[in-house]
Amino acid sequence: MAARQLSLGGAPVLMYHGIGVSIPAGVGDRESRYWVSPESFGRQLAQIRDGGHSVVGLHAFWASREDPAHQPVVLTFDDGRATDYELSFPLLLEAGARAEFFVNTATIGQPGYLAWSEVVEMHRAGMSFQSHAHDHFVLPGLPPPILKNELETSKRLLEDRVGVEVGFLAAPYGLLDRRVLDTAREVGYRAVCGSLSWPARPGAATVNRVPVYRDTTAARFAAILGRQPSAFLPGVARTMLMYLPKRILLKVRPHYLGARPQTEVA
Repeated sequence: MAARQLSLGGAPVLMYHGIGVSIPAGVGDRESRYWVSPESFGRQLAQIRDGGHSVVGLHAFWASREDPAHQPVVLTFDDGRATDYELSFPLLLEAGARAEFFVNTATIGQPGYLAWSEVVEMHRAGMSFQSHAHDHFVLPGLPPPILKNELETSKRLLEDRVGVEVGFLAAPYGLLDRRVLDTAREVGYRAVCGSLSWPARPGAATVNRVPVYRDTTAARFAAILGRQPSAFLPGVARTMLMYLPKRILLKVRPHYLGARPQTEVA
């Protein structure tokens, strides 16, 4: 008789950054690992369906009571790239699934990013738009007034365009601290999404998210969906190990990680 596999509590909130046949111009080598091919994404959507999992919205999951038998999965996309509309959106519609799109409102309408008309169309088709801050800054490094403005501006612009409450913030680079959490709560966010590779819990102040990479295999994806500890422990260890070096690197050499320093923006 086969031994029953151990499953963690919570639910996987999957974090994508882009779907693409090729890596767009301007995407650095380090960031390219987050780009998943359309074929792989289609297979992953099929794995979710065939495994008996249900794709739910982030707010519905966050506000729910935990039910291990329900097996929910939340899909999220960061950065608001043009491929969200061109490739991800049609695949989601075909699969009958929805996703949360965390966008920087400062880049909407710029080359390579979503247009406001596309945001509205996707929202009307059932997709959800949440905040990735106004610009893609390292939030813990911002002075308090600028931090508050980043979070307020993004929330206000999105709510004005789509006409519904924006309740969640995804911290750029997954970096957040107590001040970011407190400021987000102050301006009206329900929770802040990070990048700790671990199942998320309903009602938590921080929402863990599991990154999906270009080289994520079907076996690993199945382990993530099944909340098997082996799928999460290496990522947690790496996050803990790299947290301080990443913050230092973002401060002294931001372009190495594809970051744009605040001083570049008027």
